[in-house]
Amino acid sequence: MGANAGAGRHRSPTPDLYRGRLSSMKALLEQLDALPPGDAVFDLDNTLLVGDIGEATLRRLLHRLPPRAASLLGTTDPWGAYEALAARDWCAAGDVAAQALAGLSPEEVQALGTDVLEKGEVRLNPHTVELARQLSRRHRVWILTGSAELLGRVAASRMGIEHVVGMRLREEHGRLTDELLPPCTCGEGKVKATRQLISERPVFAIGDSPTDLPILRLAAVARTLGKISGREFPALEAP
Repeated sequence: MGANAGAGRHRSPTPDLYRGRLSSMKALLEQLDALPPGDAVFDLDNTLLVGDIGEATLRRLLHRLPPRAASLLGTTDPWGAYEALAARDWCAAGDVAAQALAGLSPEEVQALGTDVLEKGEVRLNPHTVELARQLSRRHRVWILTGSAELLGRVAASRMGIEHVVGMRLREEHGRLTDELLPPCTCGEGKVKATRQLISERPVFAIGDSPTDLPILRLAAVARTLGKISGREFPALEAP
């Protein structure tokens, strides 16, 4: 590819391009407004957030991994081991990131998630957060995340989203254990969790990862972004 062509990929959007994108978002909202009130399901990491709050907190905890996570990631290069696991099995990696919270109290997890957000290690995605806000006028908006539900609630509180379903750890004597409670909220587990806790078929779903595709297939209307942008379903276009 020539220099000019390469530069063109990163040029500032023209007014016509902005109008097209705004029209696309407007068309999506009109399509969803025409449906009966229902449930809109948003992935969290790299969808409502720029970044992954589960991974960001795991990085903070590498120096004090609880036994279960340490046995899976080791102590020599736990982050490298985590990345290798994620490349093989993203859902298993999400389990480990959640289990790394074992030994903390719910309040400590909340403080950790708050600090990660305040330090900018992850941040809100203004386009998808605005979409959630617009949809909340007619539909119930849910976060469905493969990260720990406690972390999801920290992020949700900054977005004005009330309903959150994520990975949950059993609590004992005021501390989290490494025992994951059903339902799983990754991959096909998102479908099961949705049917158990949200609705039989959401009106809308959006996600960025191959592990989100099962829930996107369940929804009446779906959009993609990130790694699966345009795969099976239209990509979300935002100004």
